[in-house]
Amino acid sequence: MSGGSVGAALLRVLQQFMSETAARRALLGALEPLGLNLDAVPASELPRLVAALEPATRQCVDPTRQSRMMAQLRTLLAPASSNAASVPEVRATTYLVRTEADASHARHAARQLCESLGGHGDECQKVATVVSELARNQISHAGGGTIQLSPQLAPRRLLRVSAEDSGQGIPDLERVLSGRYERKTGVGLGLSGVKRLADRFDVRTGPKGTQVDFEVWL
Repeated sequence: MSGGSVGAALLRVLQQFMSETAARRALLGALEPLGLNLDAVPASELPRLVAALEPATRQCVDPTRQSRMMAQLRTLLAPASSNAASVPEVRATTYLVRTEADASHARHAARQLCESLGGHGDECQKVATVVSELARNQISHAGGGTIQLSPQLAPRRLLRVSAEDSGQGIPDLERVLSGRYERKTGVGLGLSGVKRLADRFDVRTGPKGTQVDFEVWL
């Protein structure tokens, strides 16, 4: 991007979350300490400028929307490409779950990743709840497993959770998913509850283990 187009791109994002006047004021406030001019922002300075915009916009944006705004600003950091449809690289991260501490760590990581992608509070709570439930099931019924968090930016922004274990499988899966199965503990969502929270849900189970895939669209 040229210097002028960098500033224009930043303004377009900011104006989705505040008035044009407030957006311009916040951007100029972030540029000044860096010694930059709105009409000549080098692409190499984008990382510093995006970081500076977070504190510069706090007074102008609803706190519940700031994480979404920052996520959109960070998409501008993707390296230039001749392919206009290119998107920033995102990577899956896998967490080993053996203990309650592992489950808590995976749950916290899922919430943070959801927020960094611009997810709303209810979306991120949904992801954190599901990760906690799946991890608890792995510990209780399979001696542990893995939780993989896979962000996706295009064609749809989403977060995919894949929980995999090497247990003995889920007997009577259809009944479990229908919600008619009575849990011994009487607590938690159960797999049927996880399914209800999903925008996309799939489960494969057998004597060599179980894999649950869950997506939340952001």
